Amino acid sequence: MLDLWDSFLNSVRDFFRSRGYIEVTTPLLLNFPNLDPNVEPVKVKVRIGGKERTMWLQTSPEYSMKKILAKYKKHIFQIAKCFRNNEWGKVHRVEFHMLEWYRVGADYVYLMDEIEELLKRLGFGECKRLTVEEAFERYLSLPISKDPWEFRTNMEACGYEVGEDDDWETMFQRAYIELAERLKGEPPTFVFEFPEELSALAKVKGGKAERFELFIKGVEIANGWTEETDPKEVRRRLEREAKKRNLPLDEEFIKAHEDMPECAGCSIGLDRLFMVWLGKESLEDVSFNL
Repeated sequence: MLDLWDSFLNSVRDFFRSRGYIEVTTPLLLNFPNLDPNVEPVKVKVRIGGKERTMWLQTSPEYSMKKILAKYKKHIFQIAKCFRNNEWGKVHRVEFHMLEWYRVGADYVYLMDEIEELLKRLGFGECKRLTVEEAFERYLSLPISKDPWEFRTNMEACGYEVGEDDDWETMFQRAYIELAERLKGEPPTFVFEFPEELSALAKVKGGKAERFELFIKGVEIANGWTEETDPKEVRRRLEREAKKRNLPLDEEFIKAHEDMPECAGCSIGLDRLFMVWLGKESLEDVSFNL
């Protein structure tokens, strides 16, 4: 297993270096938490110079890498350790490896092409591509509506149990989990063009986020998008998330967008990709723990 992991990592690194990327490293301990929707950061207490401080383990290297990107404006990648609280299961761990990269001058379509080339290098077959709306209609027979009551009616008509207090996003996520199940028997599949309510930090055009997720055997592997570079828009989205979750805001990260080049970025759960590469169904099957 160790030899396979070593070969796997070398293949990934060689792929990005061959495409002009520079490998970077960033801190695991941050002064501010990542404001990732639906992800719980790990808060830690440290002593520096005899004084106790609250810091955060990164849930992804996104903030630190974008600060580098704003300064140097080069294609960069990293294989980093990340930490997410309260995550455990067949495809979840509190601590895991993440591959993250940013391509200057590219968009999310470029990244899907690039990932497909990486998957071919690793021995996977051709990928499918479906918009979110196409995927919902093909696999769930569920039309997506932005109107919460109409969407609720559509879900109930399709046999979904919907809680009385469920908001639009909760209902969408419930259907999206079912979509992942339906993709288990399909070839690697990109699902793209998310509703703008689920844009994260992606550019939004015509009410659709230039964002995609990749599923292999029903497992979410990659999450990428064309990056929103407008500092005012980034602030608006992050302030909303910080207020909702009562978390502090990284002002340095927002300011970095004043110098951010047009680019696209993506993250891949590397342990998950290794797992499906080996034909396994649980991270436990690729664990090195004694």
